Amino acid sequence: MRAPDLATFHEASGKLDFLTPLTSLLKAFRESHIADRRRIQEASSLQTCLGEHYNAWDRVFPSFPDCPWKRRTLTWELHRGRRDAYLRLLIATFVPMDDTNRRLIVNPAAVLGRHARLLARALPAYEIVGTDIDPWADRLYRLVSIWKFCGMKNYRFVRESVFAPDLDRRPAAVVFFGACGGVTDGCMDYALAVGTPFLICRSCCHENIGGNTKIVHRLRPINGFFALKNWWFARIRRKRSGFYFSDRYALDAYPRSRAARTLMDSETLLAVARDSVNSDICRALIDLDRCLYLRENGYDVLYREELFFAHKRPDASGPD
Repeated sequence: MRAPDLATFHEASGKLDFLTPLTSLLKAFRESHIADRRRIQEASSLQTCLGEHYNAWDRVFPSFPDCPWKRRTLTWELHRGRRDAYLRLLIATFVPMDDTNRRLIVNPAAVLGRHARLLARALPAYEIVGTDIDPWADRLYRLVSIWKFCGMKNYRFVRESVFAPDLDRRPAAVVFFGACGGVTDGCMDYALAVGTPFLICRSCCHENIGGNTKIVHRLRPINGFFALKNWWFARIRRKRSGFYFSDRYALDAYPRSRAARTLMDSETLLAVARDSVNSDICRALIDLDRCLYLRENGYDVLYREELFFAHKRPDASGPD
C-alpha cells in the first residue's frame, strides 16, 4: 500500500464495476448457492465476484483485519471489534485530509457513544457529536467509563432520531459502527442530505431492511440468536414508533439504487434480507445496492465485508 491519499482512492473507486458483481451474486442467490455450512461455496463466489474490489481496498487502505473465526457464527458476530477499530483508524487517517475546513464529525446511531469518544481522543482538533434516539445507553457508558474519558471536552451527545436529524450541521464526516437494517440507510441519507465529504461506516442486521423482522430458519446457533433478536425488534416496532424502523424505509424503498431496480424488485430483496443471517452473499447484495446508491448520489465508494468508505467526488454538487 502506498501512502494514504484521496487521489488514489478516487482512482481506484472510479475503475470498479458494482453492477456486474451484483448481477452474479443475485444469480447465485436465485440458484440457492448460499449459506453452505462450511462457507466454502460462498467464499469462492464472493472472491470471484468481488476480488477486484478487495484488491482495490488493499491498494488504498491499510491491511484489512484478519478473521480467525468462522464466518456467520456467533463467535464471528461477537468479535466485530477488530473491524470497528480498523474503521476508527481509517477515520483518523483520512478525515484530516478534508480541505473544507470543517471540524465536526457526527456519529448517528451512537448507542453507548464508545466509538465516538475514542474518535474524540484520537482527533482532538475535531468536535465529535454522537446522536441516538434514546440517551440512556450513552449516560450509562459515561458513568461506567468516567475514569477513562475524564476531562474530554470535544465529545457531546445529542438526543436525536436518525430518521429526523438536524440538517443544519455541516460535518466533515458521518460515521457509524453498525446500524441495524434501515437505520444504516437513514444514516446514509443523512450524510447525503448534509453533503458531508466523508461517509465511513459499517452496516449490520441486514435482515431488518424494509421493516422486516422475519428470517429463514436454519439449525445453527447464530440463527437462534438472530431469531430472538428479531422477536425483540418486532415488539419494539409495535410499541415504540421510530426505534429501528421508519415508514420512510418501508419495503417499497428497496432496492435503494436505480441500477439495482433494473435487476430485482422489492420482494426479491426482501427474500435476500430474510436469508442474510446465514449468508455473506445476501449481505453483499444489500450492501452493493447501497454502494450503487451512493455512486448515483455523487460519491465514490470502496466496500469490503460490510465496511463502506465513501468520499464525495470533486465534481459532485450538494449542500455547502
